[in-house]
Amino acid sequence: MSLLDALAVDFGRRPDEPLHRQLYERLIDDIEAGAMKPGQKLPSTRDLAQTLGVSRNTIMLAFEHLISEGFLEPVSGSGTYVAREPPPRPSTSPPRINPAITAAGSLDRVSGLTEVPATLRHMRRPVPFRANFPAVDAFPVRRWAGLAAEIYRDMDAETAGELLGEGDPQGYAPLREAIAEHVASSRGLSCRAENVIIFAGTQHAIDLACRILLTPGEEAWCEDPGYDGIYASVTAVGGQPVPIPVDENGLMVARALERAPDARLAYVSPSKQFPMGMELSLDRRHALLDWSARTGAWILEDDYDTEFRYSGRPQPSLHALGRHGRVLYFGTFSKTLFPSLRLGFAVVPDALVEPFVAARTVIGRYSPILEQALVARFMRDGYFASHVRKMRKLYAQRQTCLLECTERLLSPWMTASPTATGMEVVAQLKPGLSGRRLAAAAAEAGLEIMPLSALAREAEVDHLVSLGFSSFNAEQMEHGFLVLRTVLERIGAAQDGAGAGAPGLRKPVASPAANET
Repeated sequence: MSLLDALAVDFGRRPDEPLHRQLYERLIDDIEAGAMKPGQKLPSTRDLAQTLGVSRNTIMLAFEHLISEGFLEPVSGSGTYVAREPPPRPSTSPPRINPAITAAGSLDRVSGLTEVPATLRHMRRPVPFRANFPAVDAFPVRRWAGLAAEIYRDMDAETAGELLGEGDPQGYAPLREAIAEHVASSRGLSCRAENVIIFAGTQHAIDLACRILLTPGEEAWCEDPGYDGIYASVTAVGGQPVPIPVDENGLMVARALERAPDARLAYVSPSKQFPMGMELSLDRRHALLDWSARTGAWILEDDYDTEFRYSGRPQPSLHALGRHGRVLYFGTFSKTLFPSLRLGFAVVPDALVEPFVAARTVIGRYSPILEQALVARFMRDGYFASHVRKMRKLYAQRQTCLLECTERLLSPWMTASPTATGMEVVAQLKPGLSGRRLAAAAAEAGLEIMPLSALAREAEVDHLVSLGFSSFNAEQMEHGFLVLRTVLERIGAAQDGAGAGAPGLRKPVASPAANET
């Protein structure tokens, strides 16, 4: 019996023990009994999750524990293997814990954190075709270094006390002023620097918003498929995420009103729905705002990449349309500048400024001041606007390259649609292909394809995948597509050999266009 079959038969029989711990113990048992040999490759986390009917994060959590203890060994681009020399089984003796502490606090309170998505927990390399990763190769590093040198060189006793001392939990004032001016001119927001709060990225801001605005048991509308970080944050505070489907006009507000009319909060990415890519229509924006005004619910507007728009005019932001003070607007510098900067911001209504600053004081306290000062100088001197314009032009060229490569090399298997905004496109697979299986096979070949089903709760979207283009030049994309073509040919051959071939999935007949490299 294969490992997958054996696990499927008797996995999850102890309801009083976490599933990841059961899998951890079972795999150690198999390794010790010799059922799993040293050097044996394990099934992928996706295959295990699908077979066992559990979250992929459950599988990854068990794998991480086994890797950290030396039972498993990850091999980059290949998979996870049983260690050549597995260690002795860990002691199962209970640790010495103060009974008073055990009685006072149960670990049940952190159970919501076990479903934190892997995309938030692990650093991922920008390999083709990772989505939502900026062109760090085109970032003006010398200009950035020059501004940093100016800040240090011009620092006197007064500014040293400001830049080298303790920071303001709300954020560096000149940066908040620059952000307020930027969102007012680019997105029509009516706000002051006093409404801006600096965070360590958008996820930090969203998580704190959930802590403040949700109480255990309250419901939150979340797009489906949608950003996994909002599901994690709602669950972590004991809230109930309610998956709301999206269509070509974005979040289906009418469906949300049917499923959870009394929800306390709604999370939306209206400028470009993540990961599907459509805009929230104007009538649905008004319907969402009407519901919020009528019920007193809050709206979290994630405007994560609206700076990179290639055609047409965007719809007005929800914050600009909503005059009742129930919309929180989130932005990030991870996409416009670079990810390791870890700076994002929230524009919050007047009534929420004090609670947010108070919470920010005890959750991270404040972001590094020198980085904030550098971004403020970068914006003040006009380099930020110039950089965004340059990247918008570069990304438009790279999107054209990706679409051309997809049509020329992969048309028998998928079609990709252009996007008006952002750094990735959605590709539709031909019948018979699975996005999850393609992503797993591509990962083994050193590529990253995001299956939209990995971000879905109820939506049936396994025929859709996301292809990022912003971080890859023409040569990298050409090579990546040739590798992906080989992966698809191998999948088609395997399906044909199993008698499951489908039209359009067989290895394509060579043609002059297909052979162009």
